[in-house]
Amino acid sequence: NCSLRDVIVVDEAGKLVNVLSYLSLISTAKDSVKNVAVYGQGFVGITLAAALANLGHQVYGVDVQESLIESLRENQLHVIEPSLNDVVNTTQELGKLVFAVDLNNEKVDYHIVAVGTPVDNKGVVNLEALEDVVGSIGRRLKRGDVVMLRSTVPVGTTRNVVRQILGEVSGLKAGTDFHLAFTPERTAEGKAMEELRTLPQIVGGLTAHCARRSMELWSSLTDSVVQVESLEAAELVKLINNSYRDLAFSFANAVAMLSDQFNINSFKLINAANEGYPRNPISLPSPGVGGYCLTKDPFLFASVDPNAGHARLAVTARLINDQAQSYVLTQLERYLDKVGKKIRNSKILIVGLAFKGWPETNDLRSSSSVFVAEALLDKQALVFGYDSVISPKEWKKVLPNVEAGNLENDIVDSDVVLLMNNHPNNIPKNFLTLVKKGGGKLVFDGWSQLDFNTFNSLKGVEYATMGFLSNK
Repeated sequence: NCSLRDVIVVDEAGKLVNVLSYLSLISTAKDSVKNVAVYGQGFVGITLAAALANLGHQVYGVDVQESLIESLRENQLHVIEPSLNDVVNTTQELGKLVFAVDLNNEKVDYHIVAVGTPVDNKGVVNLEALEDVVGSIGRRLKRGDVVMLRSTVPVGTTRNVVRQILGEVSGLKAGTDFHLAFTPERTAEGKAMEELRTLPQIVGGLTAHCARRSMELWSSLTDSVVQVESLEAAELVKLINNSYRDLAFSFANAVAMLSDQFNINSFKLINAANEGYPRNPISLPSPGVGGYCLTKDPFLFASVDPNAGHARLAVTARLINDQAQSYVLTQLERYLDKVGKKIRNSKILIVGLAFKGWPETNDLRSSSSVFVAEALLDKQALVFGYDSVISPKEWKKVLPNVEAGNLENDIVDSDVVLLMNNHPNNIPKNFLTLVKKGGGKLVFDGWSQLDFNTFNSLKGVEYATMGFLSNK
């Protein structure tokens, strides 16, 4: 009798590359249950942890914030995603999803890093949280483990920062003793649970075997896993996806700024340009481009070579999209000047506080509405807010000086109503009746959700959108 204990791996020249445990190879087959730790339970981490646990993997959701972990254990989620609450509740009851501040002796073979990597107002990234988590992983790392970075980082971070920390702390060698890969997150808020199953997952490994080991986990989640040639290629995938989107939106917003010179409704202009035209569909404008990713990733993309053409494009796009949110204030001030009012003590209602309306989210990070509200408060306006998704209790944590009144009464009483995101439930069905009842005011329709012709018969009511102000 004989037994197979180890598998010897050689390259094409017959040189020894690795010695793998046969039992470990069996346990890492595509359909086997994996033991996974997801570090960081923000939007990216909680949705991924839930999705993996829902497949039957044993998942540990780790975060240093004790209050957050306690809330998650009680199924009180901080992000809004269709089906997420149900999945978290069910997988916790089954013991497949366990939330923890730290891991003790739990068996973990896959480590996925999903902590935040914020940038400052100069676009410089802060990697402190990432480095802390990687250090903690290094202290428990064992041979055969797979470490995957999901946090968005400057190109080269996985190889030059993460690999070095893991090696120094663990005493193990990446690519030989353990496996290292970058696997970018590309889901949209409000569609994450769906897109985790349907979007192709990108994998770039330190070595080909690192990539294969990573793909074993991702192939259980989606049928489409795309291997790219290196860690850096995978890092770049996320950055070029989001930087391109921000650049496309900036072109639309630049068109809106140009349209303003001729008082043209930029939505109608772009829709006319796109109608029946088979090439290069143009994005529609918006009162600024917010959210955590699109306001951050272009700076990381630019940091590769700040003087290169791609960097100038990315930074310019960011400047244009910032101008688009300031344009809201321009239209507001034009109207108030025309009717002889000052911003100070004018009542301004901001409808839609999340950074986007649809797919719906409760995320206020880098929201244009927050920027506009704070600018108006600085000018001593009376600012009221409303969001159909976020309760006043939650949004007041970010905007404590914005009042939460009654939506219908505020529409009637306001001097200016700013419709700042495109959630359909933000606009009541009797909106025009309420506007008419209140008399003279400005309605700024930031996403062109209303038919501006309907305002023609409303005496004293003016309509504005990106590029256009009635009776300018």
